[in-house]
Amino acid sequence: MTQTGKQKLHFWYGIALALFTVVVGALFIAQAADIYFGGAEYSRALVIERCSQIAVPFWLWVAAVAAGGILELAAPAPRAKLRVHPGSRKLLDRLTRSAAEKEDDPAWRSAAAALAKERRIRMAVRLSCLAVCLICAGVGAAFLLNIPAYPSDPNEAVLGLVRSALPCVAVAFLACCACSFYDEIAAKRMLPYAKTLLATGGRATTKGLSAHGRFFTGALAIARSPQALWAVRGAVLAAAVALIAAGVANGGMHDVFVKAINICTECIGLG
Repeated sequence: MTQTGKQKLHFWYGIALALFTVVVGALFIAQAADIYFGGAEYSRALVIERCSQIAVPFWLWVAAVAAGGILELAAPAPRAKLRVHPGSRKLLDRLTRSAAEKEDDPAWRSAAAALAKERRIRMAVRLSCLAVCLICAGVGAAFLLNIPAYPSDPNEAVLGLVRSALPCVAVAFLACCACSFYDEIAAKRMLPYAKTLLATGGRATTKGLSAHGRFFTGALAIARSPQALWAVRGAVLAAAVALIAAGVANGGMHDVFVKAINICTECIGLG
């Protein structure tokens, strides 16, 4: 088989396995939802009965996964060397940091003004995204901290949490996605202006960089220093020790131990 044929075979196998995986996952979700909302008494026999109804597609999926391993051994796909291309935002930051100032050039001033305007718009979008995330976090925290309003039934409490917190998480996630998408578009729009700065002003040394370039160059050097790495590791270690000590002090370790015992003896069946 030619290399092109192997690539096509692996490509279509991956597509088919992905679709099959989605179908099998949907079947499991449908069975779980039917058990929960059907009103039947939950038991191990009920779970076995419902899982047996989708046993055929599940074992076919297992066979498909095994066939993928056999396919990889019999006709391995050619390994192409991946090329890493910098994103528009990284390229924009690198160009703006390395461009020297040349305020006596009209083209340089025009490009700098356009970049400053785009930066203000990007900052406004980022601040708007931050405001949306903070509002969603506040709404979710208001529900989580309102402990007396929790229903006595644990299942109802979980469902209430999902109904109240999940929309906030979804809105915040969509806001972050939209902000990132706009940021990439704005970076592509700003690249010609950054190239104009570099073409008219040339490359500068650290002393000749703009204030924006000096700030990011210095911040990058500090972030990459060994001292910063050890400082971050020390902070994470201190936070971990403090949280573990707090959990032991308030009885959380005992609760986790009891839950682990219940899972092993009731759910998995080791007892």
